Amino acid sequence: MKNKIITLILIMLLINTSGISFAQDTIIKSKLFSISIPEEFKGNYCVKKDKNKISVFDKKSKKAGFGGFAFGIKAYQNPADHAVLPGSRKLGELTDKKGQLYDIVLKHPTDVQYDYTKSTEPPKEFKQLYELGEVVSIQGNKGATYFKNQGTKGKDLYGEVLAKHLTAVKEKWNSIKLENENMSYMYNVLAQTNQNILDKIGYAYYDINADGIEELVIGEIAEGSWKGVIYDIYTMVNRKPKHVISGGARDRYYVCDYSFVCNEYSSGAMESGVIVYNLVENSTELYPQISFKYDGYENPQKPWFYSYSDGVWQNVSEKDYNNRKEIFNRYERFDFTPLSQLYNK
Repeated sequence: MKNKIITLILIMLLINTSGISFAQDTIIKSKLFSISIPEEFKGNYCVKKDKNKISVFDKKSKKAGFGGFAFGIKAYQNPADHAVLPGSRKLGELTDKKGQLYDIVLKHPTDVQYDYTKSTEPPKEFKQLYELGEVVSIQGNKGATYFKNQGTKGKDLYGEVLAKHLTAVKEKWNSIKLENENMSYMYNVLAQTNQNILDKIGYAYYDINADGIEELVIGEIAEGSWKGVIYDIYTMVNRKPKHVISGGARDRYYVCDYSFVCNEYSSGAMESGVIVYNLVENSTELYPQISFKYDGYENPQKPWFYSYSDGVWQNVSEKDYNNRKEIFNRYERFDFTPLSQLYNK
C-alpha cells in the first residue's frame, strides 16, 4: 500500500510539472518573442513555453502542488481569441518578419495559485513575479518587432473618428444627418444654444472593459450631475474603431468607476431608471448586468424596482433600492478635452 501511494505521488508530480522548465535563464525565448527576467528573481521561478506563449510560475508554489502560475505572455493573431479570456490585457503589438500582426497579451491567474493554507496573502516571491508581468521586458525574435502600447492608446486609435466629429460639430449637422452617421443628435441641440460649440463638446479615452485597449468617449463639457455625460462611445473591434452607442438628453450614458457603462433614462417624473452594462471585449455589445427603475405608474405607493439580466423585476423598499444602486452611482467625471483643441492643431 505504501509503495502504491509513493508511486501515485510521483505520477502526480510528473503530471503537475509536465512541460515545465526549471532552468534559470534570464532570457526566456518562444518562437515569436522573448521576455527578460531580472537576475534578482533567479531561483524563484520556472517556465513553460511554446511557439506563441511563455508562462512563468512561482517555483515553490508549483512544486507544492498549488499551481504557482504568476503570469503569462502570449501572442494572438486574432483579437477575438483573447477577448473572451478573463484576466487578460493587451500590452502591445508584434509584427513578424513576414508582416503578420499579433496582439501581445498579459494573462494573470483568476484563482489562487499559492499555498493559501498557510496564509491568505501571497508569498513575497509569488507577489513579485505576479507584478513582474506588468513591466516585463519583451523583444521580438527572428526579425519580429515588438511595439509596447501599440494598439492600446486612444490617441493612436481614433483619429479619423474624432476628425469626423469635429467636422459634424463645426458644420452643425442636423439631427437626421447625425443619426444617419451614428452620432448623437445632441450635438445639433447644443449648437442651437452655444455660440462656441467646439468648446462645449469634448472627448476622453478610458479603458472601460479593462482589456488594455482604451475606448473613446465623446460628451458634453458640463458641471454638476451632467459632468461626465457621454453622447457617443467607440471601441476597437478586430483592431478597427467601431461605434457602440449614442445617447441623448433623457437617455444619458456614463462610465461607472467599476468599469461599467450606466444608462440613465427618464420618461418623466413618474418613471426613470438606470441600466448597468458590461462592454463586451472586442465587440460593440453592451451586456446588461442589473437595472433599476422608479415606476410610479406600476406601483404609486412602492415605485422602486430592480432586475438582473433575466428581466424579472423585483419590487423593493426605497432603502433596499438605494443600497443596491449605491455602488453604481460613482461615475467617472471626465475632464473632457474640447474639440476646439483639435481644430487649433
